[in-house]
Amino acid sequence: MYTEQEMQKRIQKVRKDIVLKNGFDILLTHAPVKGYGDMEDLPHQGFQAFEDLLQKYKPKYMIHGHIHKSYGDAYKQERMHSSGTKIINAFDKYILEMKKQREKTARKKYIKSELLRRGQNLKKFFCMEIGIEEVKRAWQFGILILAGIVLFLFYLNFVTFKGELAGEKVLYVKIDGNRGSVLKVNNKYLKNQASIENKKGLEYGFYLMRYKIRKVISKNGNVKIDGKILGYKESRLNGVRKYILNIFDELFITDENLYAFSRAAVLGEKAEVSKDMKDKFKYTGLAHLIVISGTHISLVVIGIVKILDGLSLGYRFKYLMALVALTFYCALIGFSPGILRAYIMGAMMILARILFEQEESKKSLLVSFIVIIVLNPYSLFDISMQLSYAAVVAIIFVNPEFKKFYQEKVLDKIKNEVLRNTVDLIFLSLTIQITSIPLFLYYFEKLPLFSFLLNIVGIPIGTVVIQCLFFAVLLNIFKLSLFNGIVVFVTEIIFKAFEGFIYAGSKIPFLQININGKAPLWTVFLYYGVLFFITLFIMPLFTAKININEN
Repeated sequence: MYTEQEMQKRIQKVRKDIVLKNGFDILLTHAPVKGYGDMEDLPHQGFQAFEDLLQKYKPKYMIHGHIHKSYGDAYKQERMHSSGTKIINAFDKYILEMKKQREKTARKKYIKSELLRRGQNLKKFFCMEIGIEEVKRAWQFGILILAGIVLFLFYLNFVTFKGELAGEKVLYVKIDGNRGSVLKVNNKYLKNQASIENKKGLEYGFYLMRYKIRKVISKNGNVKIDGKILGYKESRLNGVRKYILNIFDELFITDENLYAFSRAAVLGEKAEVSKDMKDKFKYTGLAHLIVISGTHISLVVIGIVKILDGLSLGYRFKYLMALVALTFYCALIGFSPGILRAYIMGAMMILARILFEQEESKKSLLVSFIVIIVLNPYSLFDISMQLSYAAVVAIIFVNPEFKKFYQEKVLDKIKNEVLRNTVDLIFLSLTIQITSIPLFLYYFEKLPLFSFLLNIVGIPIGTVVIQCLFFAVLLNIFKLSLFNGIVVFVTEIIFKAFEGFIYAGSKIPFLQININGKAPLWTVFLYYGVLFFITLFIMPLFTAKININEN
């Protein structure tokens, strides 16, 4: 047993080493520090000398023993010292994980050095001496940007209809129910969305028509054209659309909602979808299932490949046929901006597999954007395209950085694969919702809160329903209508479960809340600026892989 003076002498012997090593991280003793977990009797009193060490050098841990668990209230395994040191009573045993602490220390050093490096680079950029070569490069870059802007404006002017909407015009129209969306006028794009009334009761599809314009009504940026159809020529693919619609007429006409869902989910015809049904899908965050999206494109590709797998055909031939089928399907439903984005990315994925190249989703996203803007510059203002790209950007850019956070802390700790995939889907849905929030505030005056949670169940069930609908179409195309009864029975059961889930979800409060007034446009740009600054510059500081053994 040591006295206070004797302990002071023992500390004095190692003080030189402590100073040379700039302190210490762990203080390992037998007895406790005075006033922290010690007792009043002389054999179990703590040392004041340890108090002085803790206050001066502030180590991360102090580990001691001597005070047993059976001693009563004096025993406490962990407590904090006023210096910030964590005091641990290691009676019996105590496992101290040092790796996490080393990682934490290394992370702090990395963040500090990285911020310092960035600051130095920024300082060099603003303080660097500008020579003739730098001026030339800056001038060339500025000229290139200016030329690009001028070229884009010239092209925009070239493809824009600038005449008066009056008299006889040639319209390219997509008919859906009792109205038609005017896609082009005299083979030029309109600045605003326009529509006509389907007075002739034309079937769903695309039409080139001579149209006598009598009156034009503009309201809230939308144009309604009133007049008379003088003549029309329908798309050659309209016959295929009618054939598929007839299949749904025969199979699902008795179930109003399933009938409407089948036409919308397979061909994009939303005229039969009731307002109540649309509202429920929108409120539950599952509206993307009643419009053609990337989900449908992937189902087409996977379906064709699976069918051809059973025929023992060559690898490249399978994917070549999948590309042909995908092209035909997208042409059938129409190359709207959102569909064209999904088609280009899907086609590039298939081509990469055919050519045994690495799939690059970021490159295909950029290519699809350039192609769409060249084909139709006004696609930039299309709501469906903006939502489509927001979702894909969330999947490709934002979610991978977020996933680095929850991968180790959450996913890796879940042993059950189904539960792990479910949790992963929750985080993915949340990321997509976070990325899409400004568009919902700006266009729909709604703030999504918890609707992403319904995607966990809604997307898998809805996808199975869509798969059943595609399967029913294929059966009838190949004249295997003998199995229609089984397919209809299974589809109806699954759809009833899906419909019940949508109905129940629509009763849950606060999935979305209404906002009074449209969000200002500048807040949309500010939100995305902050989001991508965090994703590209802040989050990598905390997710970059570091070697804890390096200085």
